[in-house]
Amino acid sequence: MIVAGAGSVVYLLDQQGDVLWKNAVGSRVNGVGISPEGSRIGVAADKLYLFDREGNLLWAEKTTFVYRSVALSSNGMYVATGCDNGAVYIFDRNKKELWDYDMGTDSYDIAISENGRKIAIGCDDQGVYYLNSREGESWSYGTGKCVEGIALTLDGRFVAAGSLDRCVYLSTGEGEHLWKYPTENAVLSTALTNEASKVFAASGRAVYVLDRTGGELQKITLGGRAESVAVTPDGSFLVVGSGDGDRSIRLFTDDATLIESRDPTAAVIDDIEPLNQTASDVTVSPSPSNDSTGTAVETNARARAEEVPITSRVLGWVENIVSLLFEPQEDFLA
Repeated sequence: MIVAGAGSVVYLLDQQGDVLWKNAVGSRVNGVGISPEGSRIGVAADKLYLFDREGNLLWAEKTTFVYRSVALSSNGMYVATGCDNGAVYIFDRNKKELWDYDMGTDSYDIAISENGRKIAIGCDDQGVYYLNSREGESWSYGTGKCVEGIALTLDGRFVAAGSLDRCVYLSTGEGEHLWKYPTENAVLSTALTNEASKVFAASGRAVYVLDRTGGELQKITLGGRAESVAVTPDGSFLVVGSGDGDRSIRLFTDDATLIESRDPTAAVIDDIEPLNQTASDVTVSPSPSNDSTGTAVETNARARAEEVPITSRVLGWVENIVSLLFEPQEDFLA
């Protein structure tokens, strides 16, 4: 299954790119999430919405603030969300608020482990935060610019972050910083396979595929700006949402038999947004089999993430290379 938020509408697509259902919410969709097995879908907008896989609205939570991001644990038992009031909230599947944590800054992306005990957050204060749902903040570090892409492995053992500083970061759940990788543009979204054997990052008009040591395995080039990525835990399916210049959702696979059985096409959501607005927010969740495994992808296109002039990009890339070579690991911490 592929879940997409475009404008103020939430879509569910199947593995062939056909729309199964679509529902309008009360405002622009800022983020979408799906539980690992695909039974529950969360939507962050003017309210926090929870749908089942048939498209039935289970509940909506309205407050005086706007929800920016959402992530779900297995079976939707825990729903984590970040808001523009600087707080992170955890609800259970029946809409009961379990706890909240004041980040003191806006959060742009959120991820939760399969059991709901570990949460990673990317924030406007340039920080990456790792929370234990029972104890609060475990650790954090700074990247130098706003963090818009966050991913966790299902077990919470690895955290990937993407920052507007044009770098991808990989850390362990214990707070050990493994590496950062420089890209040519702001990194808007990240995704991880099991054991972080592969790390995916949406940056500019490309998706970077890295191994656990930070080595580049592949660079997928798109016709438009890559704004969101999601991957199934085993790495067999990758979903990419692209914005300005393309505005499509693409499903990739490493299964050669599937590639040979059909012609590649792009799923295009109609009437995403007027052309004078920023690109749509998209979250995608493919399932490689009848077990309905879900994976979430979010796209967050903002004016500050527009592609910068080539000279600025080159200077930033050089700065990142220098920092990789000479900055001590301790300076990685906030």
